[in-house]
Amino acid sequence: MNKKITNTPIPFIRRQYMKQPDCEAFYYNDIRLNTVEQHYHSHYELYFFIEGKVHYIVDGNEFDLKTGDVLLIPPNKIHGPDIISTTEPYCRFVLWLDSSFFEKFENFNEDILFGMRFSESSGNYIYHLEYTLYNEIFGNLLDLWREYNEEHIFKNATMFNHILTILLKINRLIYEKHNSSVSVPKKELYTLIFEYINRNITSDLTLENIASNFFVSKYYVSHIFKDNLGISLHQYIIKRRLHACRGAIATGEPITTVSEKFGFTDYTSFYRAFKKEYGISPKAYQKEVLFNPKND
Repeated sequence: MNKKITNTPIPFIRRQYMKQPDCEAFYYNDIRLNTVEQHYHSHYELYFFIEGKVHYIVDGNEFDLKTGDVLLIPPNKIHGPDIISTTEPYCRFVLWLDSSFFEKFENFNEDILFGMRFSESSGNYIYHLEYTLYNEIFGNLLDLWREYNEEHIFKNATMFNHILTILLKINRLIYEKHNSSVSVPKKELYTLIFEYINRNITSDLTLENIASNFFVSKYYVSHIFKDNLGISLHQYIIKRRLHACRGAIATGEPITTVSEKFGFTDYTSFYRAFKKEYGISPKAYQKEVLFNPKND
């Protein structure tokens, strides 16, 4: 499910220079925006893609954007979107930072500017935020946007804190991605998928739906699942559904009702899978458990 910032978006601004010192923030959610000319500017830009059908070009490199993508665009790099569909919402968050912002944190400049400098030197301008990090940074963006549009005491300090948090999370992602010696938790996404399946065992758990829910490719989901559990995602879902069916059958619930409830639309397939898994037919198992409950 794609998340959106609930505050009112602003009309699209075509200027490419900063009116405010240090930083400017923009939340756009456009429909029927036909073109945005490629451009460049003297400030840094962080671009967070939320939804839409858009290709984005940075310094001659074209990227097919998907939810959770972030672009780090250093100064004077020609960039701009190629909008594929003008009938679907084009939703994104854009953050502009000039050199004065970074000068306020001169003791930390190396850490704060790491991602931008790496992007400029390597030509890697796009990074994908996986499910957990995307949600974290989305929350930071939401807090930043609210602060940016309201007047509170310590507003600037609070905004800078949100921006620093976002920058450092992205910088850590980039550093870990390009330094093999860093130990990156590999089971995080796997664990989230595992829990999602268990919570939604009666739902439509196709590979495509699960991958879409976690903003990753279906091939990636298949790969990490088999690496961590030793069986395919499909095999695990079948085993979990059979386990759920076995528990429901043991209560005396009608077998056909149970099989349909847990995603087996074809009873013959369910019968064969159950017997293969437990060495007994569903009906025989139910009879055995109901008349001799200690055997379960």
